[in-house]
Amino acid sequence: MKRARIVVLAGLLLSFAGAVDCFGQCNPDPFKWSMLPHCASIMDRLSQAANAAKDFNNQVAQLNSEIGDARDKYWKRYPDKPGYEQAELAFYEGLWNKDMYYLMLTLPAGMNDRVTKQPNIMGMLGGMVSPEDINKFPTNVDGGIRPYAFPLFANWVNALRRAEGREETKGDEGNFATPFILATAIKDRSNWRKAYEDARNWAEFVSSGLDVSKYVTPKAYLLHQMEADVNLVNAKAKPADLPDPMVATKGLYDQFVKMFGEKEVLDAAAAVLHAPKNSMGGLSPRVEVSIGSYSPRASPNPMLMFFAHVTNSSPRSYAISLCMDQFNYPGIDVGVNLNTRETWAKTFSCYEQLVAKYGEANVLSAAAKLKGAEKNAMGGLRADPRAGSMTGWFQALLKDPKAAIPDTYVAHFRASSYDQHWLGKIVEVRGTVAKVDLEKGKFPPWATIHFKESSGDKITAYTPNSDMWQEMYGDNFEKLIGKPVEVYGQVGDWKESAGVRIIDRDQLKLLDSGIGANFADSKPDWLTAPLPVKTLVDSPKYLAWKKFPVGTTVSYETRLLHEYQPGTNLYTRTKISVNTFRLESIDDKRAVVVVSSMVWHMGENPRPSPETKLVFAAKEEPGNLPLATPNETGEEAVEISGKKYATRWNSVWQKHMGYDAELDPQTFTKTWTSDDVASGVVLTHHQEHREIVGKEYRDITETILMPVASVEPELGSWSAHQVTPGAPAAQPMTPNRSSSAEGSMNGMRATKPAPTTPAAPPPVQTTVPNSRRRPEPTTAQTIPSNGATSPQVEFARHYGTVMTRAARVRAGLAQWQRSHGGSSAVLPDDVSAAKARMEDQFQSVVNSMRAGNTGAADQGLNDVEATLTVIEQFLANNAMSRFPFDTGFGRIIAR
Repeated sequence: MKRARIVVLAGLLLSFAGAVDCFGQCNPDPFKWSMLPHCASIMDRLSQAANAAKDFNNQVAQLNSEIGDARDKYWKRYPDKPGYEQAELAFYEGLWNKDMYYLMLTLPAGMNDRVTKQPNIMGMLGGMVSPEDINKFPTNVDGGIRPYAFPLFANWVNALRRAEGREETKGDEGNFATPFILATAIKDRSNWRKAYEDARNWAEFVSSGLDVSKYVTPKAYLLHQMEADVNLVNAKAKPADLPDPMVATKGLYDQFVKMFGEKEVLDAAAAVLHAPKNSMGGLSPRVEVSIGSYSPRASPNPMLMFFAHVTNSSPRSYAISLCMDQFNYPGIDVGVNLNTRETWAKTFSCYEQLVAKYGEANVLSAAAKLKGAEKNAMGGLRADPRAGSMTGWFQALLKDPKAAIPDTYVAHFRASSYDQHWLGKIVEVRGTVAKVDLEKGKFPPWATIHFKESSGDKITAYTPNSDMWQEMYGDNFEKLIGKPVEVYGQVGDWKESAGVRIIDRDQLKLLDSGIGANFADSKPDWLTAPLPVKTLVDSPKYLAWKKFPVGTTVSYETRLLHEYQPGTNLYTRTKISVNTFRLESIDDKRAVVVVSSMVWHMGENPRPSPETKLVFAAKEEPGNLPLATPNETGEEAVEISGKKYATRWNSVWQKHMGYDAELDPQTFTKTWTSDDVASGVVLTHHQEHREIVGKEYRDITETILMPVASVEPELGSWSAHQVTPGAPAAQPMTPNRSSSAEGSMNGMRATKPAPTTPAAPPPVQTTVPNSRRRPEPTTAQTIPSNGATSPQVEFARHYGTVMTRAARVRAGLAQWQRSHGGSSAVLPDDVSAAKARMEDQFQSVVNSMRAGNTGAADQGLNDVEATLTVIEQFLANNAMSRFPFDTGFGRIIAR
């Protein structure tokens, strides 16, 4: 094998480039006489290119043959058979020629330049490279740089180019280096080169086909396997030269010995050394690993297996691994944190601080209780319904060694064994799929699995992500029907009984070998414990419908009132939706109410939303009742479209901004209720305010009873509220509550009240309102928003409306989470998905606005509104957590 072959390959690359581009002067017109030779035709150039590619590919094939022969001879004589030294010299010469080839490709313009990928064009012309691989890094010589060593080869190339001031950056590929850079690489003796060559040689060794455990000790195996990762971590800072690779690796090894003990380290290394591996030295099959609170999917990485073994070797080792979360959670960048000596030093320091604070016995006891537990994908206890972190439970046990923790393993049962004790628990259930129901046309489109063994559907499995199952098992779930399966998840109320909630692919798996004749149900202690005694009270939601006959219908219109002149009580009005509630059935146990909706979008006809059902149990636990205490209460006669209702009202103040310390009387929700109205609700006002150019504007979301179906409801007498579209109409106002005389005068400076409609009497106050409070528009003037305006103005109004709704939704979700346990509270799947989707849709709107595409931005706002409706329905149906009296809106059961 001669190095001249590399020079030949370089020359062929240049000849190929010359075949593609026409260099020099020539006569481009074949019909005109000229002293210049005729330019080559396209066919001539293609012919030259094909010939150059053929020669190039032949030379590559010869080089590959020489490297392959040298590799075979070397490993056949390894480590000490006759001829070993000569074979070793030939093999390393072949590897160096291979490196020279790839250095010639990459050093001039970088790892990602199109010039670097010229061999792929050659290979495609020769039928050896597919078109889809043309932009990938070339692998035509000896299969390319070994994957294990490739990142270190790239680091070496980048370091050489960086030394010349030619570092390749994203968007600036092809910054050519000087012609002398190849000579620099040949003479280079830096640790960048040493790191690559060490990784290259180790990759050759572990992929040699030999049983490496016969030739290296566990310690040597571990040091060599660690070295590449340590070098990659040290390369991130882009130093002029890397620390000595083996010295740096030995430093991390010594840190492990200090923390875990040398016997534990070597035992873990031996386990990895003897584990089955594939032809590239990776684990085969992949291994499940758990490192502290980090539990990735099954991995082929030998080092992850080592970390899992050594950190689980004892309660002490496991406690140390749990301390890593205090500094760098491994899931953020496993390659950095797990292979950085400084990170492990901080982790060990954390462990020592815990021992000093709580005592070693308590630390080891807490770790022992958690070490062998089944872990979920997030590294927490798999049987924990709260999905708390492992470090959280570790801390709880340190503070209170007797603290109750979830089960350390997940109980498993047959579907035929359902018991009420399962409710609230995370379990595995095995059964045969009888059928799968899909609720089409609804959002989310719930799918429910029925088990053949479950009599009366006492236990089912359900998901809001039905598309996930359709993707895996067919549009009609035909690949599931009749198949034995195992489902895993938390059991809760579902439809008429109970169901296992599934949101991830891994929670459902087919059992190829069947349920198993020897499969036995678990017998956890909680299965035989007495069921908790539930104290139930009358549900206000149920009582609001109890005295009304089946078929009773009540409708509400929701609209946005925007104060267009601050302090005047003058508002524009935009219709958002109409919701109709129909009592489908009622007995002594529950009421079922069907809800249908029409949603208005700017410039479009109203669109219906899928029907949903509200199920109100006659009795409920006291914990489900509202906890908020109203800041104001009173009684008031409310007139809507000429019909009067005797109502009770309450007002709950909220914070103007989420981070405010005090409640703001101008940010509130006020609800008027009456026993004479099905659902109990007559009117609700949710007010917010914001400052624009130094002036305070109010926005009120009004939900108002519709006494007459399909007729726009109006507060006050029927005749007094007929307004001309686009023009202000006189409306009465409540007195301004500002403590200053000037403020009162400003509040009354708007349109005089109509004589036919006197102002409502002031409400009874249980708490003195803040002096900043302005008049509340119980019968405020409104201007319907159907007047002729420019598209820009319409878009601005639309944008303002959507932003107001979004702010209200965000505040509502934050309040819901605070009332359900804080940041650990988990939103329902459909609401969580809608929340994430809303943020993405808003970003799309912003992008369209930046591009000046108002039409696309407006359509994006329509998409946002559809998403907001989902969240608003959820918040409305959970409004009981905010009001002491039932609003009539309950939990949506999408069934």
